[in-house]
Order: sequence, then structure tokens, then C-alpha cells
Amino acid sequence: MNTHYRRLGKEAKDMAASKVSKDSSEVLAKATVRVANALEINERELAIILGVDAAVISASIEPESCSGLRALQLIRIYQQLATFTGNDTAAMVHWLKTSNRRFRCSPKERMQSFDGLEEVKLYLDSLT
Repeated sequence: MNTHYRRLGKEAKDMAASKVSKDSSEVLAKATVRVANALEINERELAIILGVDAAVISASIEPESCSGLRALQLIRIYQQLATFTGNDTAAMVHWLKTSNRRFRCSPKERMQSFDGLEEVKLYLDSLT
């Protein structure tokens, strides 16, 4: 009988872990879409930045996946810009859209390349 209860306990833990994983995937997707909207990054650009199909973004983004790590980087970029600008979204958008000598294009364009997202994040890190 103990084995039966232990098995049920393991199944319950597995189900709870699955639920937490699903919840965190949905939360990350929602946060990423909100950040993209605030930064005036459209759905196509966001899909390129994350390296996924646009249809996947609104549903869920697994935090440990490559696209999840990229989504977290985008959120970190947003947080850094918010700190620098005092949460002035117009200033954040302006910075993203304005050509930058460091990147030889706008940060928004640079983020759409494989290494660009990390490069923009590191650049902002260096300013703090």
C-alpha cells in the first residue's frame, strides 16, 4: 500500500511540476509580447529576434529553450532601457530606432541578428 501512495505522490509532483512549467511558459510569453509592444517591435520582428515562428510567441515560450533565453534577454534590455530613461517609453523606442555607430545600424535592427541581441545587452551593461 505504501508503494501505491508513493507512486501517487510522484505523479502528483510530476503534474505540479508540469503545471508550473506551463505557467512559467505562458508568463514568459505574455511578458515578452508586452515588452515588444512597449518597444514597438512588431510580431514579425519579434519572431526574428527570438528565432521562432510568430504563431508560437503568443501561446508559450519555454524559459529554458533558446527562444526563452532570447526572450529573457529582450526583457533585460527593456529593464535596462527603462532604468536609463526613467521609464520613458518614447525615449526607449527612440534609442532602439536610432542608428548607433557601435552597431552600424539601429539597435532594433541589430537585435534581429543571431549575435545582435546579446551585443545590444552587453552594450547596455557596459553603460552601467
